[in-house]
Order: sequence, then C-alpha cells, then structure tokens
Amino acid sequence: MENAFQHRRTVGVEDFVLLDDYRSENAFVDNLKKRFQEDLIYTYIGSVLVSVNPYKELPIYDARHMERYRGQNFYELPPHVFAIADTAYRAVVQERRDECILISGESGSGKTEASKKILQFIAQASRHAGSVDDVKEKLLACNPLFEVGVISPLYRQ
Repeated sequence: MENAFQHRRTVGVEDFVLLDDYRSENAFVDNLKKRFQEDLIYTYIGSVLVSVNPYKELPIYDARHMERYRGQNFYELPPHVFAIADTAYRAVVQERRDECILISGESGSGKTEASKKILQFIAQASRHAGSVDDVKEKLLACNPLFEVGVISPLYRQ
C-alpha cells in the first residue's frame, strides 16, 4: 500500500496552485487528464478538492484508507475526500467549530457518492455508525429535492 501512495504522488501535480503555469486552462485540464488516466480522481486547489467521477468503483474507500487519513494534517497524504472529511470532523470535535462541506457539480458528477463517502468516514471516525447511517439516509432522500427543487432554480437566476 505504501508504494501505491508513493505512485499517487508522482503523477501530475496534487495541488493546482503548484502548477508552473497555474493560470493556464490547458495546464489545468492536462493535469486532470494525466491524473485521471491513473485513477487519481482527486486534486487540490489549495484547500478545495476537485473530483472527477471515474464511473467505476475504485479501491480507495476501504477501512484502511479511512484509517490512513484519520488525524493526518491536510497535505500529508495525496488528495482525497477523506482528507476533507477528516479536517471538518476534527474542527467540529477538537475546536468545537461548525463546519460545512459544499459539494457542487453537474448532474452525474458524483455529488451523491462524495456525500456518502464523507458520511462513511464520519461514521467510522465518530464510532456512531448507526446514527450517522440514519442521517445519511435522510440526506440522500433530500438530494433530489435540493438538486431539482431548490438548487436548480437558484442556479438559473
């Protein structure tokens, strides 16, 4: 597994702010393509996570990956939705700060899956899997309402 993490760090640039030509759209897209071709679907722009839907299952969401990201400083490991979840979770628990994770994208871009992965991580980190699963089900039931009923009209305005 250590070799897999090292490989992830050598493909493209993990954070777009580190690109030589960070203002170039072509450099941005080329970096995304290079990483995507190696199943590296996550890339940072500072503290923002960019995700490209692979439209397939990737072996990067198991308990080992969750443990790997738990309690780590944000940039110590390759970009991952678990890094975002862990940072928010620790801010709530340790600093008693309210947190919000905004997930945005086109239809089919993986917003619901990202939400599930964040909730999966929080359930594991908090050791409250049952209550988090209940909240997860309620949130997922609201998802069509947010996408069609609330967000779409606001976006069009």
